[in-house]
Amino acid sequence: MDKAKLFKAYEEIYATNFGFMPCIEKCDGRCEQKPLSVLMPFEDEFIFKRSGNHICNETLNLAGGMLEIIGSVCNFTDGVKCFIHDHRPIACRLYPFYPSLTPEGELELLIDATCPLTASLMKDTPYVSNVISALNKLIPLIDKSYWTMLNQIPSHLWDSTCEEKRVCMLPNFLGRST
Repeated sequence: MDKAKLFKAYEEIYATNFGFMPCIEKCDGRCEQKPLSVLMPFEDEFIFKRSGNHICNETLNLAGGMLEIIGSVCNFTDGVKCFIHDHRPIACRLYPFYPSLTPEGELELLIDATCPLTASLMKDTPYVSNVISALNKLIPLIDKSYWTMLNQIPSHLWDSTCEEKRVCMLPNFLGRST
């Protein structure tokens, strides 16, 4: 993976206005209570260069390699406010959507059904378009092995509220080699 190209894509994604989400008014910080958020390759380093903070607080060693994660406790929230909101990782920006690799090797979006905004966000064409655009920027830059490792994460570490509901397929992923 080319770190410089990834950092350029991260800059573009971090500059994207995904739209206003009235999270605080709608729930109790569901996204901040997730048991696991997976960082993109080199994303912790990217965030550190921007904010001076390392956000990765755990790593998962899997058969395909290592994933940097924010484990069950995020050090940058008090349960109501995110202290690094401008520098939050892509997983936080995309929530309640999760990229997932199907058994057929296709990348799809899954949803967290417990987020009170999920139903409205799925109908918000600009928001979904920004999510898809962000992932399509990353797909050509990230080895397929990274996406495959997401499926190797033990199920007890994933939140059981993430439904296997296909929001959309990301066709640029098909046929890519590792």
